Amino acid sequence: MAQKKVYDKEFKVQAVKLGREIGFSKTAKELGINIDTLYGWNKRAKDARLDLGLGTQTPDTAMNLTEEVQKIRQQNREQTKEIARLKEENEFLAEASAFFCSEPSEVSKSLRMRFIDIKTEGGTVKGKIAFYCDVLGVTRQGFYWYLKHREDPWKYEGTAEKMRGIVAEDECNDTYGRCRMYQALKLKYPDEDIPSERTVYRIMEEIGLSHRPNGITKADRNARRSDDLLKRDFMAERPLEKCVTDITEIPARDGKLYVSAIFDCYDLGVLGLAMTDNMKAGLCVSTIENAAKAFPAISGAIIHSDRGSQYTSASYRAGLSRYGLVQSMNSDGSRCHDNARCEAM
Repeated sequence: MAQKKVYDKEFKVQAVKLGREIGFSKTAKELGINIDTLYGWNKRAKDARLDLGLGTQTPDTAMNLTEEVQKIRQQNREQTKEIARLKEENEFLAEASAFFCSEPSEVSKSLRMRFIDIKTEGGTVKGKIAFYCDVLGVTRQGFYWYLKHREDPWKYEGTAEKMRGIVAEDECNDTYGRCRMYQALKLKYPDEDIPSERTVYRIMEEIGLSHRPNGITKADRNARRSDDLLKRDFMAERPLEKCVTDITEIPARDGKLYVSAIFDCYDLGVLGLAMTDNMKAGLCVSTIENAAKAFPAISGAIIHSDRGSQYTSASYRAGLSRYGLVQSMNSDGSRCHDNARCEAM
């Protein structure tokens, strides 16, 4: 009877490891052992009855030591990154909370409420960029697009420079609107490609050359109105013949200052001036009185205005009558061009 071979533990361990690397059939042939014996050693290793040097883990679930170290290092890097992010967000939220929860102005009250509403989303603290984009009402995509293109030259920079040059040519050109600016560009640069009138207007808005009508006087629909005696003819052959008047407001630190003036169409000289903190009819009456005191010969002149309630009031008409002045008003329909001479001033 053949003697049964006895294999030590180290041989069994190395045989199982080799079988798992190159295959059990090839290993059994190379080592000269029965393949069923090798399978039995492998089963014992799976059942943790044969220690292959990997602790108590079974070979199917145990991982290579190098892979395990790499995984631990990767987890450590991710945790370090997450800790740094959370630290930054906590510092940011502490600063933001201190600002929004301090004694707020009317503006910061609404921002404080927005902060409370959007500082968390699904229980997770939002990032700094996302928070600010939400507060300012812009998208994150738009913010990053701006960062990418903020150094790009403006498409209409050349046209904008042409506009600034036209305005600088004459002090009166500062009153140009979109139509006159577009016409001026076409006349001065006939061989160049000038954008459309609408685009010209947008460029003027961008560089601060646009002029918006700021009508602060309001018409009284039930008041008696006077005829338009000037009919947009603002040329005068002699002084104190045609005059225009209007009210404007000047923002001040402690409120608004309202200024009323009368201009002579002959040379745009200021004939009368008055100012106060309201825009009642008394302001316009004071302007007439000051003009009559400074220029007594103004009697008989035409005083043209818009259809604001100050100019249709009984007190203003009485003031005109007292100094022998003839009233003229814009045509029906609130056309600001009917008093363009004064509006331009």
